[in-house]
Amino acid sequence: MANEVNGTNAIITNGTGAIVGQGTGTLTWNSSPIDISNKSNGDNVTLMAGQGSGKQLQYACDFVYNTDAQFQKVSNDAFANTMDTYTITIPAGGSTDESYSALMMPTGLSVAMPHGDKLTSSVTFLSSGTVTHVPYSA
Repeated sequence: MANEVNGTNAIITNGTGAIVGQGTGTLTWNSSPIDISNKSNGDNVTLMAGQGSGKQLQYACDFVYNTDAQFQKVSNDAFANTMDTYTITIPAGGSTDESYSALMMPTGLSVAMPHGDKLTSSVTFLSSGTVTHVPYSA
C-alpha cells in the first residue's frame, strides 16, 4: 500500500522540546456525543453535530527504560501528578507532520523487569484542557 507511515518514527516531546522517548503506543481521542433526542424524532436518537463532551486525548505507550533526565522526569511527574505540555509527532514525510499537543499528566506508570532482558516502562499521558491537532499535509 502506498503512503504507509512507520509508527516507530513517532516521537513524544515535553514542553521544552526535549525528546521524552520513542516506543510502541496507542493514541486515542475520546469525545462523547451529546444526545438531543426528543419526541418529535420518534424513537430515533439525535446527536448534536459538531459537539462533544468529555473530550480527552490519551496516549498509552511503552518505552525502553533509560536513565535520561527527560525520561526520568516523566516518571517523577507521574508520581507527583505534575502536568507538562507534551507533543506527540507522527512524521509522515510531508511538509507538515501530524501532531497532537496538550497539557498532559503522565499516569499509570509501570516498569516491567524481566530477568536478563531490557526493562520497559509503560505510561499513559492524559490531556487536560484543549488539544491542538495539526493534521498531516503534503
